[in-house]
Amino acid sequence: MSHNQNQTSKLVGLLAEFDDPDSLVHACDHARQYGYKAMDAYSPFPVHGIDPAIGIQRTKLPFIVLSVALCAVCLGLGMQWYTNKYDASPIFPGYAFKISGKPYFSLPANIPVTFEVIVLSSAFATFFGMWLLNQLPRLANPLHRMERFKRATNDKFFLMIETGDAKFDRSRTESQLQQWGAVAIEECRQDLTDIKLPSWLKLGGVLLAVLLLLPPVMIYRAMGMTNRHPRLHFMPDMDWQHKFKAQRMSPALAEGSYLFADLRSARAPVAGSVAWGHLDTDGEMYRGIKKDWTPKVTATATVGPSVSTSTSSQDAAAAPPQEPTEKVAPPAVVEEDLTKYVTEFPEGVNVNAELLARGQQRFEIYCSVCHGYAGNGDGLVNARAVALNATGQATWTTAKSLHDPIVKDAEKNPLGRIFETISVGRNTMGPYKDQIPVADRWAIVAYVKSLQETGIKPLLVVDPAAADAPAVEAAPTNSSD
Repeated sequence: MSHNQNQTSKLVGLLAEFDDPDSLVHACDHARQYGYKAMDAYSPFPVHGIDPAIGIQRTKLPFIVLSVALCAVCLGLGMQWYTNKYDASPIFPGYAFKISGKPYFSLPANIPVTFEVIVLSSAFATFFGMWLLNQLPRLANPLHRMERFKRATNDKFFLMIETGDAKFDRSRTESQLQQWGAVAIEECRQDLTDIKLPSWLKLGGVLLAVLLLLPPVMIYRAMGMTNRHPRLHFMPDMDWQHKFKAQRMSPALAEGSYLFADLRSARAPVAGSVAWGHLDTDGEMYRGIKKDWTPKVTATATVGPSVSTSTSSQDAAAAPPQEPTEKVAPPAVVEEDLTKYVTEFPEGVNVNAELLARGQQRFEIYCSVCHGYAGNGDGLVNARAVALNATGQATWTTAKSLHDPIVKDAEKNPLGRIFETISVGRNTMGPYKDQIPVADRWAIVAYVKSLQETGIKPLLVVDPAAADAPAVEAAPTNSSD
């Protein structure tokens, strides 16, 4: 019988029973002094002094959580700094985008995300660190199969010394436990069948792993397919919520009533407001206006009252006398003062190959979509809008060619005017001062002038002598040709 038991189980330790907590503490203290380390005590209630008696050290869990939290601080702040400020990496660049004049990276603005990363990481470190330090999970505990051990939650106290301890010896350890006051000693054996996973659990794990792989496979498959059916929206309130979107009308409060009278959802900045640290008193650099320029004040002509004389004398006699009405003069067309714009690049803007390369890069990002890469006004957005305009599906003003004689004329379109157009917009072109920094705007101006100086002509050339002649395609040529 003993031989069969040894084949199906193994000895994991000796369990000693004690009648009172004082005897348990006394035995634990002796075991610690002798050198036992792989041992544990069990009692129905907390026993004061049991931790130092058994040699339990302070848990390392707080240090694990602190280390993970400090790493989370570096991860949270570093990730936000990299994505919002650093854009020099060719493999995975960030997105240094200017928003409302705010700095690219500000510590107070990035604290909430960093705090959430700390909390999440610390929670995981606490949960999995506790499992690791307690050597969990365990499929089975041999103490739970011992009938005597059930009284550990009632009125008995136990000390377990494991066979894995370097000081453990079957006969000597049992004799020592008897000397330390144990009233009963019993072998604790691990059933070898308890440490093996059931076959059905292995099969279930394989099936679960296969099921977990299905969603990523389906998502990857859907990414390369077209689908005419609408997407599934489990929480559609986040997709169709009331909010202001760019290039959209003001939200409607009722039939024919809108939140803003001008029907625009985007609000212009308050007049005269200046962002912190951006007073920008240098007019030549930040506005393209000469330092010594002063606006001219023009007088407006007054128009006196007038009486209508369109009726006949008989009608005038029959009609009651009318009060003279004030004739409103139409607004005068004020000619633009081109002398206010700078004709040379401001101090600090060095026109060199590096500036032109930067200007080309920014031009191709912000300007080429409408004006085209060669500046001919044939960008993809413009071409699409013109096609929609021809079918009545959109209203669009064709983008100007940068090689138009008026646009190229340095007197009618000086450098400062080009800079102002990029900054605040002109006619149907919108402003870009919030998206493009000042230095990059001057770089674009330099590249535009360089593009015009190359003499690249529009791709479609029409003979002015034959107005009805079809357009012919011509390759770009240099001014020297």
